[in-house]
Amino acid sequence: MKDFATVLDSHRILVCVGSGGVGKTTTSAALAVWGALHGRRTAVVTIDPAKRLADCLGLTLSHTEATPISTEVFARAGLTPTGTLTALMVDQQSAWDATVAKYAPTPEARDRILANRFYQGLSQTFAGSHEYMALNTLATLVYSDAYDLIVLDTPPVRQALDFLEAPARLQRFLDSKLSRWFMRPVVERGWAAFSFANQTTAMLLRKIEEATGISTLGEVAEFFTAMRGMFEDFEVRFSRVSALLASEDTAFLLVTSPEAAVLKEAEGFRAGLERMEIALKGVIVNRVHEQWQATQAQTLDTKQITTQMRRRFPQVEAGDIRWMVKNFLAYQELAKSEALRLQDFHRELSSSVPVVAIPLLHESLADLQGLTALHRYFVSEKRLKTA
Repeated sequence: MKDFATVLDSHRILVCVGSGGVGKTTTSAALAVWGALHGRRTAVVTIDPAKRLADCLGLTLSHTEATPISTEVFARAGLTPTGTLTALMVDQQSAWDATVAKYAPTPEARDRILANRFYQGLSQTFAGSHEYMALNTLATLVYSDAYDLIVLDTPPVRQALDFLEAPARLQRFLDSKLSRWFMRPVVERGWAAFSFANQTTAMLLRKIEEATGISTLGEVAEFFTAMRGMFEDFEVRFSRVSALLASEDTAFLLVTSPEAAVLKEAEGFRAGLERMEIALKGVIVNRVHEQWQATQAQTLDTKQITTQMRRRFPQVEAGDIRWMVKNFLAYQELAKSEALRLQDFHRELSSSVPVVAIPLLHESLADLQGLTALHRYFVSEKRLKTA
């Protein structure tokens, strides 16, 4: 296994991906704290509605504003950053509203879009909408040139590749052909004009309205008409985000745990990235059970372990010793199984991809000081001392 020193030093964007519950948010926060402590203007972005990032950093994050972490907050944790750290939480609705406010041609158009019920449904529930806004926020941060390092904590999706593919689905829905169709005068005139022009189409659209809860076709047409200029810009921004994700500045880091089901999902994600021609730059395996580093004379023989335990803990009752031996051997069996699974997982990886294994830790990772406990696994001890 290698460390992440080269990955951290040579990339501006770190995208942490993986299944839910594997420690992505904590890993993202720890990487961001590393950047701030080592002189980089760092931003960490999350779209996790559970607000775990705020808990890790001890913050109350706003849904719309970037929240800088002051040097006083670092000082209370005994840390002295030479860079900066800003945290952002992408709230789907707020991000869409901010985009409309930024790109609407007039205040009247902005207000009309924000009040439109089709827009409200699109911005809150449409598949891919949340993911698109996260990537749009990432692109905005990159092109603002305000940060040297941006860490993106991706959403806990069941199929992690959805995060990358969902925005493309949204783009296809918002493509120019569809928007032009809705902006046709016959559509803007509503059902009366449709019923004469094409009864089949009218019936299908009425079904769509019943399913989405939008009661009049006019609202849909009004939305597309008001967004007329913005859709063209959306396509430009989608292309910009796609280019950004594929650039040399971006590193995808796969965060996983050693459980069999999670590793299977991680392998699926790795293969998916490969199909999309996106290079995986590193793997972080959290909560690994460590194997006992026994000497040559030591074995996992129950009798021998029991004897060693009695010598080491002479004050402990015999029944408690048996319980300790039983749990120790069960832990080692679990650790051995994980090690074998990880060996199989490694075989599918390129030899150039560093893999970092982080054991179950006793330290609390719920604050700035605790997050630094992960840094000794990201980089070598030598780098830690010289940094």
